[in-house]
Amino acid sequence: MPAFIFAALLIIIYKTLDSFGQITHWIGEFFGMLSPFLFGILVVYVLYIPCEKLERLYGKSQRSFIVKKARLLSVLSMYSALLLAVVLIVTFAIPVLIRNLIEFTSSLPAYYKHIMEKYPNSAFLSSFDLPSLIQLADPIKLEQLGKSIMAFTSGIFKAVIGLVVSLYILLDRDNIADFFNKLSYVILKEKNREQLIKYLRQINKVVFAFLLGKSIDSVINTVVVTTVLLILNVKYAFLLGIICGIANFIPYLGSLAAVSFISVVTLVTGGPAKAITTMIVLIIFQQIDGSFIEPKIMGKTLKINPLLIIFAVLAGGAYFGVVGMFLAVPIVTILKQILLEYMDSREIKNNSTKADIGE
Repeated sequence: MPAFIFAALLIIIYKTLDSFGQITHWIGEFFGMLSPFLFGILVVYVLYIPCEKLERLYGKSQRSFIVKKARLLSVLSMYSALLLAVVLIVTFAIPVLIRNLIEFTSSLPAYYKHIMEKYPNSAFLSSFDLPSLIQLADPIKLEQLGKSIMAFTSGIFKAVIGLVVSLYILLDRDNIADFFNKLSYVILKEKNREQLIKYLRQINKVVFAFLLGKSIDSVINTVVVTTVLLILNVKYAFLLGIICGIANFIPYLGSLAAVSFISVVTLVTGGPAKAITTMIVLIIFQQIDGSFIEPKIMGKTLKINPLLIIFAVLAGGAYFGVVGMFLAVPIVTILKQILLEYMDSREIKNNSTKADIGE
């Protein structure tokens, strides 16, 4: 009987590995289907605390109608603010960003030609397949344009569904929380339930601190870097500032990559003197941000060794791409916290055992 079970397990493992590509494809399609709901949950996660505070504020009103509809009014207020922010971004920020992007990509062939004429025998430049990269600036084919439009339309549709999902969750959050609370009593023992709630609270604390802190710090990075580049008269300042803000979500390596990219673009578009000046100013700002601004915003919630952060980011990027690089730090922080608590509990248990033996 054990031999039969062992053989069956081997067959299952072999078939799983043999169909690994199909399995990952199926998993990708499954999460693609769930993406609107996942996006909705993310929106709920971001808007929950502001909605709750607004609901309390509306609940203090002297008008009975406002008190009764406090939750609905709080949710509608937050979504109105969110809609206003989206309209402002689409109206003012997106056109400038697109204009910078089109101008930059259309200028790549000229920049490439200028560099090759200036450094014709550079072994370093020859090691890159720059002509293939330049082809990205060629006019987009009709088929590619159609696919891009379809992908964009699909993304907008999924985002709308996600917002509708988040709206229902925020309005009915008490009933949803009660359901999961009752379900936990049914499927878990009291001790396991308390432990699960404890870990979920810790996870929530870490993830929320990371998202909120990094978002605030990234906005600061975007504003400061864009302003610095405008003052230094660097081309594509708005585009490069946005790139720097997004890259800031990846600890250590993101800022380093952003400064390097901005310096290279400035070297190509403005010359060595401007590139060196830009690089020095940005490195000084990144040091100030990493030593004072970010720790002040993030607090001690994500206190973790820099080497471990770099390793986590590299591992996350190697196995899960850009998303893995973004999520690596909170995941490692959570695992570290759980491991430390387990080690502390084992130490307490061992000390208690030794004390009992000594008695």
